[in-house]
Amino acid sequence: MKTIKLSEPRTISCVETEKPGPGQNEALIRIQAAGICGSDIGAFRGTNKLVSYPRVIGHELAGIIEAIPEDNPKGLTIGDRVIIDPYLYCGTCYPCSIGRTNCCTDLKVLGVHIDGGNGRILLSSGRYAD
Repeated sequence: MKTIKLSEPRTISCVETEKPGPGQNEALIRIQAAGICGSDIGAFRGTNKLVSYPRVIGHELAGIIEAIPEDNPKGLTIGDRVIIDPYLYCGTCYPCSIGRTNCCTDLKVLGVHIDGGNGRILLSSGRYAD
């Protein structure tokens, strides 16, 4: 599959990568739309100090579920259209316990701390949001 990758600031390319397979508590999403925002521009320019390189950018994403466990807690199914919450949070720290998941003490953001979805597929782990 083709993926947009920043090797380092101002060095971007379209590269071939292997299609991932979903693990436990994960869904495989075929990305249909991806936005480019200011933090992506900062990642490209090297001014977003939170981004680590190399990095597949992309955190404003929508797509279609391609694979998901049948026993997922939200009853999602293959073919469902979804938007992606780019925040991966622990769910147990104090900020998470009061609903402030964006302040999680172990917060990871797609396209910033871990690879995002500017490719055709995103392996989304963790929580299934409403």
